[in-house]
Amino acid sequence: MRRHVSVVLAVCLLLTGGCWDRREINELALVVAVAADVVREKGQEEVMLTLQIANPVALLPGQGGGGGGSAAKAFWTITGKGQSVRDASVAMLNKIPKKLFYGQARVYVIGEDAARSGIARFLDRPLRDRSTRRNMYLAIARGPAKQVMEVEMPTFRATGIAISNIFDLEGGHEAILPVTLNDFVYWLSTGSTCPVAPAVSVVPQTSVSSEDLKVPGKTPKAIEVSGLAVFDNRQGRLLGFFNEKETAGLMWVLGKVKEREITVPCSGGTGKQAVVLTVVKSESRIVVDRDSAGLPVFRVKIRTLCNLAENFGSREEAMMPSDLQELEVCANSCIKQEIMSALDQARVWKADVFGFGEELKRQDPDQWRKLAAFWGEMFPGIRVEVETKTTLRQRGLSIEAPGARKGER
Repeated sequence: MRRHVSVVLAVCLLLTGGCWDRREINELALVVAVAADVVREKGQEEVMLTLQIANPVALLPGQGGGGGGSAAKAFWTITGKGQSVRDASVAMLNKIPKKLFYGQARVYVIGEDAARSGIARFLDRPLRDRSTRRNMYLAIARGPAKQVMEVEMPTFRATGIAISNIFDLEGGHEAILPVTLNDFVYWLSTGSTCPVAPAVSVVPQTSVSSEDLKVPGKTPKAIEVSGLAVFDNRQGRLLGFFNEKETAGLMWVLGKVKEREITVPCSGGTGKQAVVLTVVKSESRIVVDRDSAGLPVFRVKIRTLCNLAENFGSREEAMMPSDLQELEVCANSCIKQEIMSALDQARVWKADVFGFGEELKRQDPDQWRKLAAFWGEMFPGIRVEVETKTTLRQRGLSIEAPGARKGER
């Protein structure tokens, strides 16, 4: 009996062994970035999908050129149109001699017109595809997303890789807030929090090489990540864009500030002097209370740890403890102004981008059940109090400004 069982198991192993669903890399078209736009032709609306695909031959050392010919490009773009995202993707199959693979896609860029028409329908296909990664970055283009994909930057051979690297390296620095596909869908599914996504735009390149100047009529372009696109929490329609100050204010409340520079004025010398503080740590907390009328009150508490990065002033004396306390007060004022600027603009759009509704649901569920139905109308009038506390930890290697003791010589 045991012998028969062993024979059956051996036959099963022979039949089921091997990589039956394998995909050879040379048979795949590796998509590194996706861009979606809405175009209107002959009175009909269509989806225009632009893919940025890697060329493995050009990426290998010693490949992609030689012998006096021009080098092959490491990445190339292709565009297809259709009635939906899937339809536009299928329309490109007869132009690509390989099977499209989205497992390596790093960023998904949505055009401004497509975002204003409702972004939810453009996210349905990526979320259903098992090869799409939910940690793929989402960005909104100021204008057509196709233009973003077609920019050739001198430092990167692919726009998608450049945008992804900006989010990886600079996320949480200055006013850059990376948002993944999973983050956006979660905010949209809450029903109370309005989702946001970073805005990208095509701008003129500031530094131009001599080779670029030799080409008449050529204006080198670059990609800039600046601001946030704000959406409603129902259809996912684009409401508008936060500027850098408003973006920074939102990041303080969400606790997404990792490291950034704060320029504050400091008295001394001739007039106000510019002093730069580097944020090394920041924490945010939202406490929900009730006022005398029983309405919710949101208290935003920000704790920040900073280092003195630069004293760009003409004062000759060294900074005293009172000066450091003044810098902390100025930093508190700067942080509060940024938060209030974001709050004021969000109130105009009736967009709860801070997640106050979710905090009310978590901390006071009974009150939330009473207010959930008309939270969007209530949001502009809610009471928000901001409390900031900044601590200046270090002044760097130099305690005094250059020449501060010249009177003692």
